[in-house]
Amino acid sequence: MPHPFSLFSLPYLPLKQVLDNVGPEALIILSLCSLRSKSIVVSYRGPSKNVRLQLNFGLGDRLVDSDELYTNVLLVVKKDIPTDHSTLETVRIGSFGRVPVRMELLYQDGDKQGLITYWEDRITGLTAIGDYAREVFNRDISEVMIGEKETYNDHKRAAEWISKSQKSIQAIHCDFTQQVDTNLDFLLGNFNYTHILSLHVKPSEHYRPAKMPNFQVDNLHILYSFWIKQDHLLTMNCNYIALQDSKLTNQDLNVFVKHWIAGGCSQLKKLDVDVKEPIDIEVVLGGVEFTERGDNVERVFVNEDRIPYTISGGFDVKRSNVTATVVDVGQQSKIFWMIVW
Repeated sequence: MPHPFSLFSLPYLPLKQVLDNVGPEALIILSLCSLRSKSIVVSYRGPSKNVRLQLNFGLGDRLVDSDELYTNVLLVVKKDIPTDHSTLETVRIGSFGRVPVRMELLYQDGDKQGLITYWEDRITGLTAIGDYAREVFNRDISEVMIGEKETYNDHKRAAEWISKSQKSIQAIHCDFTQQVDTNLDFLLGNFNYTHILSLHVKPSEHYRPAKMPNFQVDNLHILYSFWIKQDHLLTMNCNYIALQDSKLTNQDLNVFVKHWIAGGCSQLKKLDVDVKEPIDIEVVLGGVEFTERGDNVERVFVNEDRIPYTISGGFDVKRSNVTATVVDVGQQSKIFWMIVW
């Protein structure tokens, strides 16, 4: 029988070449093998640590390396410890010395396996692997996904962990069934998100946030935005704004266009609003100087996903040396689309 290969007996440069090519999933599993292996992984600097860490609370309960193009599962948290737990391997994760683990299929209809960690309490497990990943990869969690709660204080515990461990989070995505509006108020008021806010939460019909949310982010997407009023709209200073199921009126949009011309929303690159009533250009551009472009005028706009769109015609408005176009989507359209060149 061949002897096992002693990876850590390699000199520094060959060892680094190995770690450069194993990838983040293998790197985190390797770190769990022993205190020595963890120390080596923590001190390692190389491409296997080029990750964007995302922690999912209630949407899969897992740590992933994720960007716009792919999602790679690094660790999974499960609450129900198997009946054969006495046969499982255990690892140390942070201050938890004997966490049961095993490799399992990540998806029923797939063949990819991942490392499953078992915990008596899922939030404890998620925050523990979050802290562990921050230590191993020498970087903060970039994005948090907030899904359904299992107990009443799950969201509160997630927010408290973020505020204590790393102060802020680049992106937050919320997708859960709203029970009481105070849940959404709590998330908007207690997560210090800095770049992306994505809300797929449907509040009550007459919901109005207890205080003005932070709309000073790069990318804002609200799936159920019927609660967004004119005063909310005018506080948005984002690169990309997408509001679906909106009750904003043509008059509200007219106020916004004038607000932009006067210097408001200075970071805007695209505003996309789905409204209830057809767009009336005469109302939207009432009292505004504009230049109407014919359909023979074509310009290419590249959106936040780096996808190019050819824009034909439209109505150009200006402030200083900056031009924006209210795109002519067609008669009876209920989509307001404004882009900044």
